[in-house]
Amino acid sequence: MSQSAIDTYSSVYHRVRFGFDPERAKVWRALCRYLQPWVNEESPLLDLGAGYGEFSRFIHSPEKWALDLNPDLIQYWGEDVRPVIQPALDALPMAACAMGTVFASNFFEHFAVEEGRQILKEVRRVLQPGGRLIVVQPNFRLEPRRYFDDYTHKTAYTDTGFTGLLEASGFRVVHAEPRFTPYSMKSRWPKAEWMVDLYLALPYRPLAGQFLVIAEPSREGRN
Repeated sequence: MSQSAIDTYSSVYHRVRFGFDPERAKVWRALCRYLQPWVNEESPLLDLGAGYGEFSRFIHSPEKWALDLNPDLIQYWGEDVRPVIQPALDALPMAACAMGTVFASNFFEHFAVEEGRQILKEVRRVLQPGGRLIVVQPNFRLEPRRYFDDYTHKTAYTDTGFTGLLEASGFRVVHAEPRFTPYSMKSRWPKAEWMVDLYLALPYRPLAGQFLVIAEPSREGRN
């Protein structure tokens, strides 16, 4: 596929499936407060499949990079974000051990399993020892009926299955929440920050359809 065809495909996807909604900022401010303790605030951060850039906009990091296929999305990213416009399967333009944190939300389900392993290998290369990969992912176990409503989803992951993929790719899981957030922000998410804070504080989260997993490169990592 040519670069122009890739750009068109990506822009159409954002128009059809994932249009810009300024109300999502309220949700992401609360999510970033929740995730901030897991972020290395002294080292650079990379946001994979950044979309409209809410995570990198509200998270605290001394240096932020955001990767996506669609160059039209850069306008939504903060001025302190360094754009990386390229396919996720290409080598990342960072030196080994350059990143303290890598984040990915609703990302890996768009790739075949072997493609996911390839991406994880590159993520492991750029992460520092003790650096963290933070992944928010649709949980097929919780939302099997709606999982493939998105025509770009290629692989069904459960929280247990994705943990296995991480461990087989040279990572050690340090934190996991099988029920993290609702499946979609389009209908079930409250749009007030205090309500999101309250939801995240619940011991059991009703309507949850996504999982959270946080992992570090393991010393004996396998590729």
